[in-house]
Amino acid sequence: MTKTPNKFAATVKGRLRGITGIMYLDDSPSTQDVARALACTGAHQGTLVIAGTQSGGRGRLGRVWESSEGGLYMSVVLHPVAAPADLGELSIAVAGAVSQTLSELYGIKCRVKEPNDVLAWQPDKKKFLKISGILTESATGGALADWVVVGIGVNLSNNLSRETGAIATTIKRITGKAPSRDEFLQKFFGIFWDTYSAWEYKAASRRS
Repeated sequence: MTKTPNKFAATVKGRLRGITGIMYLDDSPSTQDVARALACTGAHQGTLVIAGTQSGGRGRLGRVWESSEGGLYMSVVLHPVAAPADLGELSIAVAGAVSQTLSELYGIKCRVKEPNDVLAWQPDKKKFLKISGILTESATGGALADWVVVGIGVNLSNNLSRETGAIATTIKRITGKAPSRDEFLQKFFGIFWDTYSAWEYKAASRRS
């Protein structure tokens, strides 16, 4: 895991809605593991871990998530008032926020594949391919989750292996242009917190 002077954090400081702290890593085994460790030691809601590459990126059920340079790999710490049973709906909600970001920024047609994937329309292949995945993990000591870490991987302009390229795509492959990671992050977190608040309100309503 390689940490560098946080030029990225300095660039986006104050521009990512709801983000209270940023750890940027050139390379990490997994942003999810780093964020989990931070959550366990009391990290505030909105703590963001982001990496240039991952050597051990993972998705749901331990599946490998390719994490070469040019993609977006991040995990955010949350402290929702919600039960563990509600977390499945959180993954779907976050996937919806990613889908909305892709649509509004790049005009990409998307659909959410439950429980945690975003598929994007690849015009030349005339089919939907995976462009993003969500991984939600939590710790609980009672009826409510103590913390939740949401991992988000988005294929921006990263190279895909031949095997992965048959089932997945990138923003660059669809639009022909490499997107700005910072622009994506600003748009996404502008949408994310409204989505998160709506989910948390719905979860709380079930207990009232």
